[in-house]
Amino acid sequence: MANRRPEAYITGIGVVTPIGVGRKRLWSSLLANESGAGPITLFDPEAFEVRIAAECTDFDPESFMDRKVAARTDRFGQMGLASAKLALEDAGAWDVLNHNPERVGLILGSGIGGVTSMETTQATIDTKGPSRVNPFSVTKIMPNSAAAHVAIQLGVQGPSITGALACTCGTDMMGLGYDLIRRGDADIVLCGASEASLTPVIVAGFIAMRAMSRRNDDPEGACRPYDFDHSGFLIGEASAVMVLESAESVGRRGSEPYAKITGVGRTTDAYNLTDPDPKGFGIMRAMQLAVADAGLRGEQIGYINPHGTGTVAGDGPESQAMAEINPNVRVSATKSTLGHSLGATGAVETAICALAVKERTIPPMRNLTKVAEGCADLDYVVDEPREAPDLEAALCANLGVGGHNAAVVLERA
Repeated sequence: MANRRPEAYITGIGVVTPIGVGRKRLWSSLLANESGAGPITLFDPEAFEVRIAAECTDFDPESFMDRKVAARTDRFGQMGLASAKLALEDAGAWDVLNHNPERVGLILGSGIGGVTSMETTQATIDTKGPSRVNPFSVTKIMPNSAAAHVAIQLGVQGPSITGALACTCGTDMMGLGYDLIRRGDADIVLCGASEASLTPVIVAGFIAMRAMSRRNDDPEGACRPYDFDHSGFLIGEASAVMVLESAESVGRRGSEPYAKITGVGRTTDAYNLTDPDPKGFGIMRAMQLAVADAGLRGEQIGYINPHGTGTVAGDGPESQAMAEINPNVRVSATKSTLGHSLGATGAVETAICALAVKERTIPPMRNLTKVAEGCADLDYVVDEPREAPDLEAALCANLGVGGHNAAVVLERA
């Protein structure tokens, strides 16, 4: 497919997810239809109406950083740093940081930031007094702390940006990384998002919003995107960082890309703080803009990894918007497996799209038995992966609390 604008090539993928750490483990677990859902263990949820989540139980921060750095870093920062190291290793790009760090950019977002540290700091004040607060509390809480740790630990000296755009954050960060590459501001960009917000305050807040599934006895069946029995999302945590490279950098280094980003679309609903536009106009327009930016037509999009949270308010409008893009498109909503990692979700799902395009295989979604009334009857890929020898382009789309919408198009490299 011919492209009319510069591309950003994805040459490295690093992830920390509830179904595994690292690209290979994520992909194999997805294809095996494994679930990352289970009981909440990061705090005592006994008094909560919702006691299930998708935690990154296999993540050990000290496998990626020394104990002192880990102690001074919030969990979302630990996961972001781990993902960045995994992505660089996957891309074989350490040499660029060693020789030309000024041409390496960094874009690492988070929907909420260091909320775990904020809550533990408040608990310290309440129980021991303000004089006992950890001197690293502020630097653990601030949303740009993950990017700061990555830059310091890895030596990144190019542009560094942190964004907080709720659930579109990861998708938007990929778009910003693409923008840096095509503007010529960097040769390589470490790009993604990290979220570790499984805390009492955040969980209680989403429960109060009545946005979460209450299937405490069936965590693996809790998140049911587009299903007639959908009842809310399953909160999760995750991080994903990708190495984006310019065509010139790929040529110099002989990199082997997974895919290339060729289009970005961003819109705002201006409708409601918590609910998406029931007509789905904003997310539809974001997808249309991304497809047009890539110089493609809707029928050329062969796979969509959608927002797909399993909420009644969101599933219908989003699925109808996808039908407007391509009524025959293959769809798998991987939040049914991974949970909803809020600000990180779009980065994780972009990584999944890149792997799908590379392998020409659609990973499955879970828990869809009968399409809900009001949802488009698309070609949903359920329970079993599907080979897709014709897959040339995929789209990742997300909606965010506050009315944000974002989409990116990926094509075979």
